[in-house]
Formats: sequence, C-alpha cells, structure tokens
Amino acid sequence: LSSLGLIFLLFMVGLELNVRELLKMGRLVLCTGALQFPLCAGVQICTFMGLQAAGLNFGKGDYAALYCGMTCAISSTMIVCKTLSEMNDSSSPPGRLTIGILIFQDIWAIIVLAIQPNMANPEVTGILKTFAFIAGLIAIAMLYAKLVMPAVLFYASKSLELMLVLALTWCFFICCIAVLPFIGLGMELASLIAGVALATFPYSAEFNGKIKHIRDFFIT
Repeated sequence: LSSLGLIFLLFMVGLELNVRELLKMGRLVLCTGALQFPLCAGVQICTFMGLQAAGLNFGKGDYAALYCGMTCAISSTMIVCKTLSEMNDSSSPPGRLTIGILIFQDIWAIIVLAIQPNMANPEVTGILKTFAFIAGLIAIAMLYAKLVMPAVLFYASKSLELMLVLALTWCFFICCIAVLPFIGLGMELASLIAGVALATFPYSAEFNGKIKHIRDFFIT
C-alpha cells in the first residue's frame, strides 16, 4: 500500500511541474536549475563515499553512498512551495529562482528514475531504449492530455469529486501503459509524467489539495 502513496506523491509533484512557466523564468533560473542538482549531488556523493571509507555504514549494496548523496541533493517541492506561498514570496525574484531550481530537480528526478533500473548493468543500449520508451510515453500523455482530457474535464467540471476520480483514473491509465511487458517502465515514473501532462490545466491546484489526503493515508 505504501507504493500507492509514492505514486500519488509523484503525481502531485508532476502537477506542480509546469514546463511553460519554467521557460518564462529566464536564463539565470535555467542555468542555476540545470547545474544545481549535478553539482550538489557530486559533492554529497563524494562526502558520503569518504565517510563510508572511514567506516560509517549507510546501508547494504554497492550504491548506498550514491543514493544517499543524490537524496541529500534534492529538496521537497511541495514543502518549499507551501512555505513560499504562506510567506507570500512565490512571485519575488528569490522565490521564482527557488521554484525554478525545484522544477529542475523534478526533471532530474525523472532522469534518475529512468537510469536507476539499469544501475547494476549500465549498458548504453538499455539506457537509450529506456529513454526512448519514456519519450514515447511522454508523447502519448501530452497528446492525450491536449486532445481528450480538456473535453472530459470540462464536462465533469460541475463536480469536483468526479474530476478528482477522473484525474486519478488518468494517472493509473498512464501507469498501466508504462508497465506493459514490452515497455517495462515503473509506475512511479509514469505517475510523474501523468502529473506533468495535467500541470497546465487550471484544475491542478484543486487536484493537489484533494489528493494529498489520499496520499497521506497510503504513504503512512
């Protein structure tokens, strides 16, 4: 059941990842956001590897220090955005820079989720195949969200509960496509893509407000 909580969590993160807004934020935000995660992850991974060499144990497996470093290099989009909103600081230059970095962290998270299944055997062909399937899934999600979902959500807009059910159905529809045997992507990555596809809709904030209660139930 906890995996459902993670799926809902990543779907909510995707709902906040508005690519159009990202492109409007300017060169400073784009450069800072693109470089923040790899630089911070590199420093953190080196730190954890040094501590591991000194005798500290961060878990089993060969990639414990790698996972710990990448985890420390990324922030919680929802917590930071909620704090900025409460402080009425979302539209200020520091607030916009922070949001831009958070959005890029979410994009880096997509890349990490794509590479992670092949971490033990990093074949270039396998990684390229995974990215090709991800690109195909994104294309399907975006086309479906542009051509079909507007009409569906418009006719369901009289009932917020019905719209919530449709949004969750959309999330699991993309997840079902992702886990088809000949595709083999994870439901976590698919839920993030499903959220991104709906991020430009005016109902995304309402979806997030309702889904968080379902997320909290499953993730605990």
